[in-house]
Amino acid sequence: MPFPAGSSLIRLSQDYQFKPFNCGDIDLNDFLLNDSKSYARKLLAVTYILENEAELIAFFSLLNDKITVQDVDSGNQWKKLFKLATGKSFNSHPAMKIGRLGVSNTFKGQGIGTIILDYIKELFITNNRTGCRYITVDAYGASLEFYKKNGFIFLTSKDKGQDTRLMYFDLMTLVEDFA
Repeated sequence: MPFPAGSSLIRLSQDYQFKPFNCGDIDLNDFLLNDSKSYARKLLAVTYILENEAELIAFFSLLNDKITVQDVDSGNQWKKLFKLATGKSFNSHPAMKIGRLGVSNTFKGQGIGTIILDYIKELFITNNRTGCRYITVDAYGASLEFYKKNGFIFLTSKDKGQDTRLMYFDLMTLVEDFA
C-alpha cells in the first residue's frame, strides 16, 4: 500500500522547517519539534517525515538496537534460536528500533501507521545494509493493539503493567515474500 497521493517521505535535515503537526501525544510532538534534529546530529537516531504541501502527515525515528538473551523470559529458547540462525552461539541478535512513530490527528484512522510499518519492514529486507533480523519497539500501552495487529510480539512479560512494553517483529517471517 503506497503513501497517500501527493505526499513524500523525506529524511529530516538540520535545515528542515517543520510544518504544522499534532499527533495528540505531547511526548511525541515534543520529540519531533525539539529533539529529533539533536538526535540526528549526535548520530543517535534518524527521523523520517511524511508530508504533503500543507502539513506534516507522520514521522518515525529509527535507531540501532539488539535483542539479548537477558531481555527475554526464556533465555534457553532464544539461545537455541540464535544458534540455529548462525550455527554459532550468540548472546544477542541485531535489531532496528522504532524510537518514535506519530501520525497527525488529521490523518489518524487512515492506515498511515501500518503503511509506515510495512515500508520499514520492506526497507530492512530489500535494502538491509548492515544485517538486521528484528524490528523492536517500546510500545506505549495505547499502541499495543496497533503493533500486535501489525505482527509484533511481546519480547518478555517482565515489563507487563509498565508504561511501555518491549515488542519485536522477526523480519525472517517476510523474507520469502520479498525473495
